[in-house]
Amino acid sequence: MRCLRPSDPRAVSPAVGVALMLAIVVALGVVISGLVLGLADSGPASPESRLALQGDDCPVDLVHRQGDTLDGDRIRLQGTEHATPLQDQRFEAGDSVTVRPTADEVTVVWNSPDDGSTYVLSRLEPPGGSATACGGVLYAGDGGSLTSIDTGSGTLETLSVPGSVDALGPATTNLLDDGGTDVPYVDGTDRVRVTGPDGSTTTLATSGDIPGTIEGAKTRLATGRWDGSDPSVLFVNENHDTLYRVAEGGTPTAVAAPGDGTQAVVGIADVDGDAADELVFADGSQRLQALDPDGTVTALADGQLGSNNGIGAGALADFDGDGIHRAVGVDGSNQVKLVGTGTAAGGEATTTLTGGVARKSPATVADVDGDGTPEVVFVSNDSEKLKYVDDVGGANTVTLLTDADGDPIQRSEETGVV
Repeated sequence: MRCLRPSDPRAVSPAVGVALMLAIVVALGVVISGLVLGLADSGPASPESRLALQGDDCPVDLVHRQGDTLDGDRIRLQGTEHATPLQDQRFEAGDSVTVRPTADEVTVVWNSPDDGSTYVLSRLEPPGGSATACGGVLYAGDGGSLTSIDTGSGTLETLSVPGSVDALGPATTNLLDDGGTDVPYVDGTDRVRVTGPDGSTTTLATSGDIPGTIEGAKTRLATGRWDGSDPSVLFVNENHDTLYRVAEGGTPTAVAAPGDGTQAVVGIADVDGDAADELVFADGSQRLQALDPDGTVTALADGQLGSNNGIGAGALADFDGDGIHRAVGVDGSNQVKLVGTGTAAGGEATTTLTGGVARKSPATVADVDGDGTPEVVFVSNDSEKLKYVDDVGGANTVTLLTDADGDPIQRSEETGVV
């Protein structure tokens, strides 16, 4: 048998091979660890902010006490009447926004712009520890007047506003710099006005400010920021060819003149899942359309609305918390629907919630029964009584809305409910 000497290269090769293999394994481990750590380091970091609820009665203020500035389009609230009160806003230390808790805990959720992940920023207890008495507030027209309906107490209050109320838009807290709830409307002389919490009214636009007359019949107003604008009221002209916006202290600006016209404005939100907001409106043929900031117009799936004394154009809502909104609408068969762009277009499918039980008038979304989830409120065919769809997307139970005495609430189909 032949012995191998240490100097023989055949004795060294196996040892060198093993050492090289170990070195490669170690190096790969370091590289992979670095990649993993690098990916972890580059992942989205949720903002750090200290938030609080303040106030002795409903509604209350959500206050940003300190920490990172929040992109309001990335914030959703759970346990409040409206899930997105910070839409189109930068929420920074010292700022506050009015909210109405509908549950015993309000959760502030942040949505990552990178991968859609959600993070809970705060869990807040309403002042007093309970939100039982803090229901939603709806607004409706009736015989040319304006009525607020507090669904928590069942209290109805006729608001003293100048002029008649021919068309309505949703209440908002960031339209006028008054710290309260502002309700936009078109009066009998075709002026766009806003009434504040103390009954004071501001005129934003008159028919002399645009070519043609401001539409006050079979229409709906919307509010929000569009394509970098200040908080504005969005409305249409009587010729149904141009959509306008106007902010406090400004002059009306044409937003779009779609080829199919425009009759009512629904709202501003992401309806096609692209993480950017669209402006949803009903065109001259009462069909729902979505306008992108680049001017592209996309028809919503099965988005034909009905029109009689009013128009079945309602609010935008996200019922499943995925950030994609659908429009509440009443079609020509008096059915209440949630209308989306369709899954092929990146949005959600259109869903019929009821049979032919609704008037063709604006409907809205609010937590009217204090269960922490939103309902769809509409004017019914039953003598114009207000009703709501409970368990939306589930049982879709139609329920009568009543006042503190248990009596039905009746309001005009012309202006609907916002």
